[in-house]
Amino acid sequence: MKKKLWMIFGPVIVAIAALLILLWAPINFKTVTPQKVRQAATSLDIRVLKGESVKNAAEKENYIPIIGSSELSRMDPFHPSSMAQKYHWKNKPFLQGNPGTASLTQAMNVGGMSNLKGNKAVFIISPQWFSKSGVQADAFKYFLSPLQLTGFILKSNTGDKAMNKYVAGRILDLGVSKGPIEDDALERISEGKQITSFQRFYIETFVRSSLQSQDNLFGSLSMNDHEKMIDDAASKLPDSYNYKDLNKLATKMAKHNSRDNDMQIGDSFYKRQLRKRIRTYKNTHRHVKYTSSPEYNDFQALLYMFARNKVEVMFVIQPINPHWVKYTGMPKSSITNFDKKIKYQLRTQGFNNIVDLSNVKNSNYIAEDTIHMGWRGWLMLDHHLKYYYKDKKANPENTQYKMDDYFLSNEWAQTKNVTK
Repeated sequence: MKKKLWMIFGPVIVAIAALLILLWAPINFKTVTPQKVRQAATSLDIRVLKGESVKNAAEKENYIPIIGSSELSRMDPFHPSSMAQKYHWKNKPFLQGNPGTASLTQAMNVGGMSNLKGNKAVFIISPQWFSKSGVQADAFKYFLSPLQLTGFILKSNTGDKAMNKYVAGRILDLGVSKGPIEDDALERISEGKQITSFQRFYIETFVRSSLQSQDNLFGSLSMNDHEKMIDDAASKLPDSYNYKDLNKLATKMAKHNSRDNDMQIGDSFYKRQLRKRIRTYKNTHRHVKYTSSPEYNDFQALLYMFARNKVEVMFVIQPINPHWVKYTGMPKSSITNFDKKIKYQLRTQGFNNIVDLSNVKNSNYIAEDTIHMGWRGWLMLDHHLKYYYKDKKANPENTQYKMDDYFLSNEWAQTKNVTK
């Protein structure tokens, strides 16, 4: 009878034991190959965003991250990944973002990228993040990485104390709960206290080590594969780079792909999202403002993460389709006031590399839909990136940041008019 039971349950027991050993043993599994990194660079896979192993492997190769949100999935021929492939940029983009990611999610993401230290990054800012309520709790919970959270907790006795207090408190305010020990550790950090020796031992030994093993084992398995999409997009570009010719081509492609509406919105998006309810959006944004938002504090936490690791950052202010702005009745002041405020927060702390696409002379076909770059918008950004991507190491002169805790205050979050 015992032999029969073992024949039935033995393999299951052995399999469970083997899995536990894989998850808990302090073994560094080498599963992230250069081929996996190449695939991950355009995959926009949530496991890559929430993990650490693939991104840190990419930092050892010729990749510079572009960090943002849903605009990264608009992979037309002028998307940075297409352009980098076609024109053989020395360093290639590594895309990090999904619909719903915003400043606080990306602050945790950047905090977990240990190999980003002393290198370059690109960060795309979306004005619509800076709504009155800021990031939605459900969206933040969905993208919050337990691995990155444990890293934040264990590093909380270093770096800027005010930033650590803010991030821990913000995570708790958004309703995140990962277990009594982790929650209590966050409470202590939010109060300006250090975590206990037991909390450090437990999180480091039992929680983080298991999460790292899972990330090493499964973080690059069966990822989204957009390489063919990039190949197809790049094949539509001319062999030699000439900005004027590419601008004409971008305009031609944009016109061809936005014939079903007079707002220069891509036909596929218009048919899928807007055609049946376009009239419901008429003048609906007359009272929209992007100057009073907790997102400014979350954005400051992100800046601290960059500054802590001496990362040189190109910030890109994403455009909003001007035809959409007019149709929905959004005041132009909503964009210009946001523009002033976010630039003030950046420049006063030493983040001076800003590509502002929210106010350009010729804005035709700058966006692919209502609020995301496309066609000529990507091309305008590419013109800056092609030079920026020649060297991935940060210039120390461009990382002399002077961080100011005032930008973590509610007073700053609610400031409506910045005149400087």
